[in-house]
Amino acid sequence: MRRVTPAQWRAVESGLAAVTGRMLDLLPAERAAALAGGPVTIDLDTTDVEVYGRKKRGVAYNHQGQRVGRPHVAAWAETETVLAADLGDGTDDPRATAPDLLRRALAALPPRARAGRVAMRADAGYFAGQLARTAHEARISFAIGAKRIAPLWRLLAGIAEDAWHDAIEMDGAQVAVAEYCPDWWPADTRLLIRRVQLDPAQVSADPRSRRRRTLHPDQRALPIPELAQQPAVYAYSFILTNLDVSSPARAAAAEHWYRHRTTVENLFRDSKLGAALRHLPSGYPQVNLAWMWGALLAATMAAWLHQLTAMALGEDIVHGHGVRGGKAMIATLRWRLIAVPGRLIRHARHLVLRLPPGHGLLAEVLARLRDLPTPA
Repeated sequence: MRRVTPAQWRAVESGLAAVTGRMLDLLPAERAAALAGGPVTIDLDTTDVEVYGRKKRGVAYNHQGQRVGRPHVAAWAETETVLAADLGDGTDDPRATAPDLLRRALAALPPRARAGRVAMRADAGYFAGQLARTAHEARISFAIGAKRIAPLWRLLAGIAEDAWHDAIEMDGAQVAVAEYCPDWWPADTRLLIRRVQLDPAQVSADPRSRRRRTLHPDQRALPIPELAQQPAVYAYSFILTNLDVSSPARAAAAEHWYRHRTTVENLFRDSKLGAALRHLPSGYPQVNLAWMWGALLAATMAAWLHQLTAMALGEDIVHGHGVRGGKAMIATLRWRLIAVPGRLIRHARHLVLRLPPGHGLLAEVLARLRDLPTPA
């Protein structure tokens, strides 16, 4: 593994792109059309993977004081599958490599999916004009979280109260749109703002707490007793996007779509709890890169198994193998599909596999896989 070159690791992404296209071809026509017709969403995100050992290379201390490697992943959100990935250390800024990662992710999409509506979303760790320009040049939509900087707080004073409209499926939340385009960002960039009303009891007295940092600076500095006397306490989030937010309904829909970028966290969780990405075992970055790809490929295989064998309606899985949107984690699939005891018997000159009671899912999945079209 230590002799594998970066160009050879790019071949893993090329092979994964071929598999992604093949899996899309195997899906029922209605399901494939729903996925490829869009919107096709590419999520960019990182996760820290702790390592043990002071002499390991390619790792660094993160802000929590842990020695970590940092997988940087581009995922197809609707299928929860990996398109492209890099492995950095705990101090790598994802903004530096995000444009290249996005280009590779777009290249990995099947042609049918790339030809439809494609959009990219990322959190405030990617707040940089270079990524937005890359998305603009690729003719795709983007929504990138913005850091809570002083110019954005000043913009709030110019937003009228009647410009706020209720968010979708989020109690106490409202959205508004402001004219704001940072230097070197695409000219059609707009600022989407979400505010969520809080009970002062929900706010920690610790100024370092995550929720307190979302308050307006004038309220953030107040002690809890004075904060409780405020007419209203709001937590704010800012999103820069080139999506159509010209009406309140479209702005609310854009914010609702952006809020669901956390689907990539399901992929990380599955890779860690079900496929051994909880740590990076080697002192050599090349070996750890192979380890990372092994875990990400396992999570991708599990995701395609769900897509191929679950009951779907449009883009949504309505009946699958678990409770997380019809999807089960790798550990559950391993228990229900692989670690299944059975007895092989001969009956009427045929071999018959008999499963114990309560393990009917294996037979159901095998039957659905047999019904798939034969590979060309």
